[in-house]
Amino acid sequence: MTGSNAAPSWAKLRQVVIATTEHDSDLTAVRKAFGLGAGFADPELHELHMDDATMPVSGERYLEFVAPTGPEAAVHRWITRIGGRGGYVLSVQHPDPDAVKARALAAGVRVPIDTEALGHRIIQLHPQDVGLLLELDGIADPQAWFWDDINPGPEPDATVSDIVGVEVPVADPAATAAQWHSLLDLGEPGSEPVVDLGGCWVRFVEGGPSAEWTVHLRRADTPAGAAAQAPELPGLRFVLV
Repeated sequence: MTGSNAAPSWAKLRQVVIATTEHDSDLTAVRKAFGLGAGFADPELHELHMDDATMPVSGERYLEFVAPTGPEAAVHRWITRIGGRGGYVLSVQHPDPDAVKARALAAGVRVPIDTEALGHRIIQLHPQDVGLLLELDGIADPQAWFWDDINPGPEPDATVSDIVGVEVPVADPAATAAQWHSLLDLGEPGSEPVVDLGGCWVRFVEGGPSAEWTVHLRRADTPAGAAAQAPELPGLRFVLV
């Protein structure tokens, strides 16, 4: 943690990543419901035997769907075991992944991935230790992100305008929220099991650990947004607010 005279760090939720074995049909349903457009593919995931579609929801946040292209993909066994669809990764921008890693190891949290992507440091914390696969992306400027050079931006006719938050079932919501505050150096947790990640929250709820996330999206302030209906995808829930 920071010293008593230092301000806490910051963290920003950037990407909500859903894994599925029904990539094409899920994307069709989500794009039809939310008007998110084609988006783009993460250029690094092809080498990891994964299909990918990254769709801008706002200027800062993305909804991403990934799928294994074969049994050699790391996600293949997991997504098959949980029934074919579920919340997979939360990608969180953090200015100091080295410090997060040091705190994680000191607390007995495993760090299975420590690598570099597109010139930036990335670590991943083990889902069995922190409630989900938590990726910390080391980009020190909170206004910069991986896709600034290729991001087409949100679709002008989209029926949603931002990712508001994600509910994640875990065994002990209060303990998990406190753990995230400590690992990410976000100061003392509040009375609710919620972590504020740059204006987008993660709320831990009882019932896990489980990949059955609930993703809250803000309706666009348009007639189409008011009429939008969330698609029904087993293992995943969308709520429009």
